[in-house]
Amino acid sequence: MFRISSNLTLLFRIFIPIFWTTFYGLFSLLMFIADDSTIQLFQSDLLKYSNLLFYLSTLMIIYLTIFQLKRVELSEEGIFVTNYIKTFRYSFDSVESIGYENYYLYKLGFIVLKEKGNFGKKIYFLLKKKYLEEFMEKHPEPFGDMDLYL
Repeated sequence: MFRISSNLTLLFRIFIPIFWTTFYGLFSLLMFIADDSTIQLFQSDLLKYSNLLFYLSTLMIIYLTIFQLKRVELSEEGIFVTNYIKTFRYSFDSVESIGYENYYLYKLGFIVLKEKGNFGKKIYFLLKKKYLEEFMEKHPEPFGDMDLYL
């Protein structure tokens, strides 16, 4: 199998959400349970609640963006997509298009399925374009009728 996702997927998908949730969550909790006379900074209710709102909104942003990234591998049998808990195989016939959007520091790849799959109709991943090109050179036949936006 050829992995076409970047190694940064693991960092973005697992480590950043865990560290943010743990450390900033503990800081937010500390603001509410700390004695006001001990730490003068935490006396303001406006600061406490605005910090809580900031924390919850960043969790929502992480869920809607970073947490949607998947790891993608290609083989002759199909496309294997995992969220590091479950792995699903999609045949090349069920894929409508493959492409990416270039965001300077990284390439956000996407796979659009003909019908809704287990991870939705559109699957996002951090693309390592070199790996995809290598697979396409060795196995051009699966991509015959598929739309490619490369």
